[in-house]
Amino acid sequence: MKKALFILVKVAITTVLLWMIFREHRFTVAILPHLQAMITNWGWTLAGLVLVGLSTWFHALRWQVLLIGQEHPVSGGEVLRITVISNFFNITSLGAVGGDAYKVLALMKRPGSRRLPIMVSVMLDHMLGLFGLAILFLSCGYAFRNQLDSYGPEVRAIVKGFSWFVGGSMVGIFLSAISFTPRLYNWGERQWPWMLGWPPLKSFAQACDAIRRAWGCSLIAVVLSVFIFATQFLSFYCGIFAVGGQAPLLEVMAAMPIVDTAAGLPLSVSGLGVREKTFETLVHAMTGLPEATAVSASLAGWLMTVIWGLLGGLLFIRGTAPAESTNPISPPEA
Repeated sequence: MKKALFILVKVAITTVLLWMIFREHRFTVAILPHLQAMITNWGWTLAGLVLVGLSTWFHALRWQVLLIGQEHPVSGGEVLRITVISNFFNITSLGAVGGDAYKVLALMKRPGSRRLPIMVSVMLDHMLGLFGLAILFLSCGYAFRNQLDSYGPEVRAIVKGFSWFVGGSMVGIFLSAISFTPRLYNWGERQWPWMLGWPPLKSFAQACDAIRRAWGCSLIAVVLSVFIFATQFLSFYCGIFAVGGQAPLLEVMAAMPIVDTAAGLPLSVSGLGVREKTFETLVHAMTGLPEATAVSASLAGWLMTVIWGLLGGLLFIRGTAPAESTNPISPPEA
């Protein structure tokens, strides 16, 4: 009952937000012609699609590296296939973790698979991804820090609030990584044996300690995270030109981490409505891009992701048996 209510709320929020946005900007008059321009400006559209594909490939590489860190190596082809299919569940699932759930279930079908390292690799995938997002945001934000005062109070509050969020998140992840170390965990176990002495929790902590133990894999994952988000955000930049707009690159790249984080909140279906309103507010204020064009560009970037998601859906329907790894990649030297 609670799950059904949660889904109904998400559908309702998505419907209301899109209705408000389309009503404000007159969808058939101001937004639809921009979306139709994606055909005319096919070069930018194609470039955006290629960038989404690169982002998916980098994402698969990051997950593969983290699986190596868990001493659970999987072939690159299989990881890429599962990652592409997970995109389909990300855009179609009404729940919050559709793609992640598919990743775990798909790998669990392999002979000799172990649930804990797979689940921890997915969790660390998100944790270290946040580091990459923070690096990209703070780097771009620093470059135009002197322009921040020229924006309205709403935009300044959003940018400063997000800066505190990513900074606090990085500190939280760092402290979490420290808490998983054997020495600190053993000390905690002596203090609270009734809780930290629970075998499943100890196994979980040991698996999470791979973020420190396999630090080479963690470092590679952070670097790949920067490439993941850079290519993903550049696809939305291409979306601006695909719908006939123009905007400076740096400001768009600085706004996109906030847009992406807002769209990732479990408030609407596939981030629809939330993404468009946040993109409209920030990109219009920071670049001067007309609001209707900004909404259209956000929808264009989302449609590029949908196309790759539909490709994942075709792979899922086809049901190709995942290839077994005969020569898994060896972990990098730490």
